[in-house]
Amino acid sequence: MATIILEAVKGRITADIKGEAVSFKSGGAESSTGYWPTEYIIASLGSCLAGTAFEYARTKKYPLEKVTARISWETASSPARIRQIAMVVTIEGDVTHEEKERILLASERACLVMNTLRLGVEEIETTLS
Repeated sequence: MATIILEAVKGRITADIKGEAVSFKSGGAESSTGYWPTEYIIASLGSCLAGTAFEYARTKKYPLEKVTARISWETASSPARIRQIAMVVTIEGDVTHEEKERILLASERACLVMNTLRLGVEEIETTLS
């Protein structure tokens, strides 16, 4: 199991990801640096999809040059969550429209973050140390 250590000290929230400090905003901790946790989730989704597209294109020897994802989302308040995500993906390279569709479909199927968001996490366990 992979592990990330996150610390919230007064107004500053940071996560140590493989030795790199990543800052988060939070109204509750009055943290103003970094990004909101939902922004990291959305960016992770786009990053996973784009990286998976390049991986698939490489296996098929498609000359993929660039993937751009414009991602919008809406939140809901009860319970607090991301309610809807809309993604417009642009695929650039010397590939046909049909190859672009195959790249996108394969990326959606294999993207770990997309699968997690669509299907949910089977178990989240929290304990107090």
